[in-house]
Amino acid sequence: MPQYNNNQRKISAGGKNSEKKKLRKKRLIRLTLILCALFFLVSASATYYVVSAYLAEVPEWDPERLLPSQTSFMYDRDGVLISRLLGAQNRIPVELSQISPDLINAFIAIEDARFYEHPGFDIRGIMRAAYSNLFGSSGPLQGGSTIPQQLIKNAFFDPRDRTMRRKIQELYLTYHLERTFTKDEILSMYLNFIFFDFNAYGVEAAAQTYFGKSSREVTLAEAAILAGIPNLPGRYSPWRNMDEAISRQGLVLSRMVDLGMITEEEAAAAREEELALVERPEQLMPFPWFSYQVLEDAHNILTEKPQFATLSAGDIWQVLYGGGLHIYTTLDREKQAFIEKTIDNDALYPSFRNDDHLPLIQAAVIVADPSTGHIVAMSGGRDRDPETNGMNRAFRGQRPAGSTLKPILAYAPAFNEGIASPGSIVDDAPGQWGDFRPTNYNPREYNGLVTNRYSLLRSLNLPAVRLFQQLGISKGKEYAERMGITSLPTENELGIVLGGGGTGFSVHEIAQAFAVLANEGIRTDLTTITKITDSEGKIVYENKPTGEEILSPEAAWLTTDVLKDAVLRGTAAGVRIGRPLAAKTGTSDLSRDVWLAAYTPDYVTVFWLGRDRWPDKETDGNFSSGRHTNPFMNPILKFIHRELPTRDFARPDSLVRVAACTKSGLRPGPNCPPEHIASDWFLPRNVPTQICDIHVELEISTQSGLLASEFCPENVREKRVFLDRPPFITTTDSWRGGAGLRPADAALMPPSGVCQLHTFRPDMPQNLEAAVDAEGNVTLTWTAVSTARGYFIYRRDPGANSFALLNEQETDQQSYTDGGLPPGYYSYQVLAISKEGATSERASISVTVQDLSQQPQTQPSEDSRSSPNTENGNRNNSGNRN
Repeated sequence: MPQYNNNQRKISAGGKNSEKKKLRKKRLIRLTLILCALFFLVSASATYYVVSAYLAEVPEWDPERLLPSQTSFMYDRDGVLISRLLGAQNRIPVELSQISPDLINAFIAIEDARFYEHPGFDIRGIMRAAYSNLFGSSGPLQGGSTIPQQLIKNAFFDPRDRTMRRKIQELYLTYHLERTFTKDEILSMYLNFIFFDFNAYGVEAAAQTYFGKSSREVTLAEAAILAGIPNLPGRYSPWRNMDEAISRQGLVLSRMVDLGMITEEEAAAAREEELALVERPEQLMPFPWFSYQVLEDAHNILTEKPQFATLSAGDIWQVLYGGGLHIYTTLDREKQAFIEKTIDNDALYPSFRNDDHLPLIQAAVIVADPSTGHIVAMSGGRDRDPETNGMNRAFRGQRPAGSTLKPILAYAPAFNEGIASPGSIVDDAPGQWGDFRPTNYNPREYNGLVTNRYSLLRSLNLPAVRLFQQLGISKGKEYAERMGITSLPTENELGIVLGGGGTGFSVHEIAQAFAVLANEGIRTDLTTITKITDSEGKIVYENKPTGEEILSPEAAWLTTDVLKDAVLRGTAAGVRIGRPLAAKTGTSDLSRDVWLAAYTPDYVTVFWLGRDRWPDKETDGNFSSGRHTNPFMNPILKFIHRELPTRDFARPDSLVRVAACTKSGLRPGPNCPPEHIASDWFLPRNVPTQICDIHVELEISTQSGLLASEFCPENVREKRVFLDRPPFITTTDSWRGGAGLRPADAALMPPSGVCQLHTFRPDMPQNLEAAVDAEGNVTLTWTAVSTARGYFIYRRDPGANSFALLNEQETDQQSYTDGGLPPGYYSYQVLAISKEGATSERASISVTVQDLSQQPQTQPSEDSRSSPNTENGNRNNSGNRN
């Protein structure tokens, strides 16, 4: 075998080691490659799994979500803008061609300089963000968001979410965005989408919010300010931090110079330009009581529209604020401003001792045109605060109305049904219906028989209850509901007519009911909205009033005429505005609420004053419907009518005015005293035809005050007129006013008893004779009456129709001489009077006094001849000496 020296062996061994090293290196490379491949496969698999998981949760691609919401607008009755509806987003979309080129370039420069070059995402930006995420500080991941990515982020994601999951999903949707829309379309959507603080979304809303001009009109300096805001609106808004806004403006201008969009000189001029910001916008809408009620009404309107039937209440609110709607209202700015100022005037409110523990006294009012139903002004309360005092009491307040609804529940329906007229009669006397014992406002006052006119203008309770009962509770409630009262209690109780029962009433529903009276019996639903259109001007809703006749024009006018009297001489006498006005007051139990419903042909105005709640059931409110409502209503009514011509309510020609007795409601009779006769208006079917029969003339004894008996002497007999009124009950201790009360006209009733002072009549004088002498003296003689204390002698002269008393003082003699008579035919009567004053029947005789040349002859009267010494039918039972 070959022999190797040591060197050869060393060389041989060295070669083998070298081969081993090469082999190990190959194996290491192979292993590394395998491991890299495995790592890549695992990473790819993991990446695929993660990305797949992320994309499985990606929001569905819906281009509709890229269409921004649009600000809605609210206008007054003249079409003048009241407010943009600053809800979730105040946005006014515009086309790209309507935006200033400087503003477009400013955004591209500061947000996405390579916008027109990249495919939706910028690799350079992504690498820069990746480097920052790997080597930068801890915190949210950074991103190189392009304009398309920002649009996707704002449209599909919560901008606050900056995780890798959201970034991957964002890139996926950005890819879809770029495939679906052109660059200009994407840029237009972006500029209409972004947020600028103070509820401004999109460049148009931002330009108007900050500078009061359109996005087409902004200067380069203003464009740079606006473009700098969206990155951090809370930091770069000039209203929040002007220094930061100016610094950001400088950066935008520098980027525009770098990109060749503007020159350095233009940038310098822009930096020097003084910014003219408009007044910082208020977060609350103008006329909040009215405006927020409009939104409530608009929400209800849209809910009933078929195109919104599938939307939830929340979705409809989003449509209202972000659907680009144009809402045209009935608001009268001047009237609304005056009413808000009046209701907020603390000096007009009453103050009471020791009421610091009670809630603030509040008020609410509505003014509406009764013919169109347009609510022109309202206030839901004093010192509105959206957090603590935002409830609109005019619509959602539920308070007892007291007597306010009497004409709605009883009088107007009764007039319409023909069962009553203003001049017909109702009894203001104590009454009891089970446990219900109503009293008047003055619990000790009962007037007796009164006309419906008087009972309503004085707001008497008992007559209203009786008329309501006569009409029928169900019938009265039916009328009230048709006129607009929606909160009537379900129970059929008489006390409803006095404001009792239920949960109370709103100013709105009472205004609706009184508008029927003001509109000649026609109901036109009250509204705050005339029209709603969409962003393209298409009509979504239009108010087309359709009047419904609830009352005849005659019944409405009769009710109104009575309520005009309430202003002239009744409970509303403190309301004076210099023109025809009808009004009804109301006061709830314990005087906790006071109302005044007033109307003219032009406006119906309903006012409430009280407190939202009370600590117990006993505290008296101490409010007065006149003293505490008039300081508000007088100025309000004068202001809303100040530029209108004076108009009165048109009286229907069919009504007839006739005189009637105010105690019977019938035509006046001969015994009706003048103070009980008044003329009033009637429907032809209700004109009274019968003559009053409750004013009766009776003869009484002036000595006893009782009805005269047949024995009462004539000198104490007197004819008087009495009121023969219906029976009544007298109050007991269970009545609020106390016991023993009865109607005032009970004092006019005739005596119930007959005089007992005179119990017999003395006999008639007998054997009456007359003798005439030559001088013309007539001497009468008669036989004495045993029960008489004296005698009266009467004479009827020739040609006279009645007898005259000859002796003022009775004579106790049985003869009487009447001397010096001229010739003629004379008649005499003699009666006896008893010690009690009773008189006898009269004895009569006639005599002729002749000339002196003739012999006088005694000639008995025809009465005496037929029955000596009697009157035979000449007795006068009237008590008069004739």
